[in-house]
Parts: sequence; C-alpha cells; structure tokens
Amino acid sequence: MNSKIRIGIISTAEIAHKVCLAINSSEYAEVYCVASRSLEKARQWADAHNIKIAYGSYEELLDDPNVDGVYIPLPTSLKKEWTIKAANKKKHVLVEKPLPGADSSQCMEDMIKSCEENGVQFLDGTMWLHSLRTQVAKQKKQELGKVLKVTAAMTFKAPNEEWLQGGNGRTNKNQEPQGCLGDQGWYPVGAILFAFDYELPKFVKCLSYKLNKVDTIIEFSGFLEFSDERYAYFDCGATFPHRSFVDIVCENGQIRIDDLVGGFGRTGNFNAYFENYVGSERFFVDDVQGKEEVVKVDACNHTVKMIDTFANIIQSKKTDHSWHHKSLTTHQVLAALFRATQRVGENVQIL
Repeated sequence: MNSKIRIGIISTAEIAHKVCLAINSSEYAEVYCVASRSLEKARQWADAHNIKIAYGSYEELLDDPNVDGVYIPLPTSLKKEWTIKAANKKKHVLVEKPLPGADSSQCMEDMIKSCEENGVQFLDGTMWLHSLRTQVAKQKKQELGKVLKVTAAMTFKAPNEEWLQGGNGRTNKNQEPQGCLGDQGWYPVGAILFAFDYELPKFVKCLSYKLNKVDTIIEFSGFLEFSDERYAYFDCGATFPHRSFVDIVCENGQIRIDDLVGGFGRTGNFNAYFENYVGSERFFVDDVQGKEEVVKVDACNHTVKMIDTFANIIQSKKTDHSWHHKSLTTHQVLAALFRATQRVGENVQIL
C-alpha cells in the first residue's frame, strides 16, 4: 500500500514548480495529479514534472477520490472559492499566500471555517516557519526573556520598469489588491507576529507608502504597537535592494536572522527563491553587551519541511488549528495595515 500522502496541484502557476519539487522530495508526500483550465496545458506541465495524471478542470481533480490534499497557487481572487470547494470535497488545503480580502479578514474566516467544518487542515504557504532554524530560534527567544521590539523587512528591486508599473501580479491591484504589501509584506508581518507569539497588536500605522502608475502598492512601511508599550517596525516592497530579515530585541539579548525567507545567507543567490534550495543553517544571538554568537543548525529545504508538516497532519487524522490561527492573525494585521493607507500616521484598530 502506498503510504505517501497524495497531493493534487490546482494551477500551473510559476510558484507551483518549486512546490512540486518539494512535494516529491518529501518522504511523506507525492504529487499525484495536476489540473489546469486547459487539458493541453495541464498535460504539458504534468509531462515536464513527471506527473502521471492531468485534468482539464479543477473540479475533476477535486472529484478524484485518491487525492488527499491540494496545493492552491491560484490568483488571490480565486483562492477563497477553490479552498471552500476543496474543503467541501474533504481535501486538505495548502494555499499559497497572499490570501483574499484586502481590507477585511472575512474571506479568510470563511475559508478556515469551511476547512474546520469539514475536518480538513488549512495551511498557508509560509515556508520559513517550518525550517529547523525557526524551531531553534523560537527556543532561543524564550531563553532571552520578554520580547520588547522587532524590526523586519522583505524587499527586492523590481527587475525593470514595466514589471514595477503593473507588469507583474504583485504590482497590479487587479491581480493582487494589496500589491506588494500583501505579497512581500506577509513575511515581515508574519515574522513580527511569530516574535510576539501571535498576539494581536493594539493598533497599527501606515508610516508611508508608494503607488505605481496603476495605483498599486509597491512600497510600504508600517508600525505595530503591542501590549506593555512593546512595538515593531517593518517595510516591504519592490523599490529597494534585496533585504529579508528579522531582528528580535528581548530583555536579555537579541536574535538576528538576515536571510529569513530565502535562507541563502549573504551570498546574493536570489535564484534560491525559485529552486529546491537547502539552507537556513545559521542565525545570530547577541547578549546584552552586544557580543555575537553564531548559532548553527542543520541545513534544510524549508519548502520540503512545510510539505512534511502538511503531510504529517493529514496522516495523523487530527487537524492542527494553531496553523489556522497563525494564518488568520497575519491576514487580520495586513488588512488593518491596508486600511491604514487611507489614514497615514494614524492609529488603526484590528477588526
């Protein structure tokens, strides 16, 4: 009997290539089938990735009784519909971020509610959370005492002006309503919430933002205030050189991760974002005098580790709602930050 979890991929989007490689690299899962709105396109993609079964509609994939879970890298506007349809077919759901609902968490709540009512797992595609490094950093954070301040960022320079001015899904609000806030901003906001153990902030502020020619956010900086006058700053966008970091300042020291999302250190290997990359093997801890310790951990492919998490939950036949909470909390904060663009510099509450 095949003990691996069988995953169907809904869409042949660019990100699906990397995740397909990760699924087949996991000892717990395999890509069972792929679906596109065009059977010809699905068949071509399947052949290129050594997948036996291709479907010419998403409905056909969901009707396949052999599919245990689905990976959904569809455009943001379609993610709610197909998450709910998958859940109703009792398929566990791994959905790529950003998630739908630019200024509200209602779409996310509906998606998670559908998964919970159908007894299936919901997991978003935040890969770095699953690395071995993240687990060790979490332990170190607890040793350093109360978190006081966090600074984080995720930026990269747009490859060309056309890309920046709406030629990519991230920079066209018709495809991604939150623009770069929803795409790149998911990472630093998620890292801040990780540091504060997913406590919701008291309020958020938009400090500044920049729109492109099609009125889409391409640069954003924000502020979050938590209980006991603790706080965080972040920025994101496609107008600065590549930065992907989180600095977590605690009572008795600081944790610094300078390659949070890619895991490729300071090598400049930007292609790691698109490859089956093994990394995330070190971070830094400073004591109260600023003395640095380099903490080394076993290198891993955090995309494969994410698939392992998903497959192990499915195999256990017991869903883990803590992942639901992390996704919803992150999206609630991003929705508030998006609303804050209408009131720059003012406090905006989480809804």
